[in-house]
Amino acid sequence: MKKFKRSVLLYNGQAGASTADSVISMAAPALAAVSDKLELVQTNSPEELTAACRKLSADADALFVAGGDGTIHDAVQALSDLQDPPPLGIIPSGTCNDFARTLDIPMDLSLAAEALSDGLVKGIDAASINGHSFLNFAGIGIITDASTNIDTQLKERYGKLSYFMSGLQSMRQTEPFAINLTVDGVEYGENGVLALVMNGKSIGTHALPMDSIDPADGLLDVFIIQTSSIAAILEWFSLSKPDVPIEELSHVRHYQGRNIRIATNEPMDIDTDGEIYLKTPANIEVLPERLKMFVPRPVEMLD
Repeated sequence: MKKFKRSVLLYNGQAGASTADSVISMAAPALAAVSDKLELVQTNSPEELTAACRKLSADADALFVAGGDGTIHDAVQALSDLQDPPPLGIIPSGTCNDFARTLDIPMDLSLAAEALSDGLVKGIDAASINGHSFLNFAGIGIITDASTNIDTQLKERYGKLSYFMSGLQSMRQTEPFAINLTVDGVEYGENGVLALVMNGKSIGTHALPMDSIDPADGLLDVFIIQTSSIAAILEWFSLSKPDVPIEELSHVRHYQGRNIRIATNEPMDIDTDGEIYLKTPANIEVLPERLKMFVPRPVEMLD
């Protein structure tokens, strides 16, 4: 007996024919092997993707989405609004694939499909922000500047490295701004060049392996980087080391909470999972275990 009666694999047609061919040839076989019926659906715009997620969720018992962080962000817009969405599986075929990294999904398409087809279903938090949803992060400051200023040719040539290059350029140009932060009703006055609200633990492939960051703990993690100095940059990247105590850092502040408000003196662009279409003030609320998601089986459970 197959694991799924009807599963769906959605993939982004805008990613190009070679990517679509790779998704079909490398990911579909493993998913088909555990499904009575596997339906392949190509979408060509964010609107088509969200509409397809809503429509297909009514009868599917598994929904797999192949794409990058932006594609997953679009899928979450649809699924987080549904009463009982089917489990979502990420087949990472984008540039950074940050939330897939958070869930320890392999970056190889074949291995990802195999791991998820044999994986577990876990309740995963999402977050609402100004009437929309995000899965990995929302941020203002350097992160929006880096996304806005990224060179398309550099992105095509260098992939994820292009985000790092754009980020360094933005850091040299950004001055600190006032941040009015409220965490679960407690107000804080901060100055910074970057404010991040994170549900996942990877951004631009930069991992933050802090025990406090867990996309299933019902909490959001807030980071404020106060300056664009070399010292601040080094502190931020030091968080990739699991033994660095964040409370001892001088230029990075950390908060946790369920309800977050970020206001600035002037409206600022907000980057949500790499997509920029909102502005401050931002009202953010965690949605505990709002999504059911496929995750790889832990190593100790494998034969």
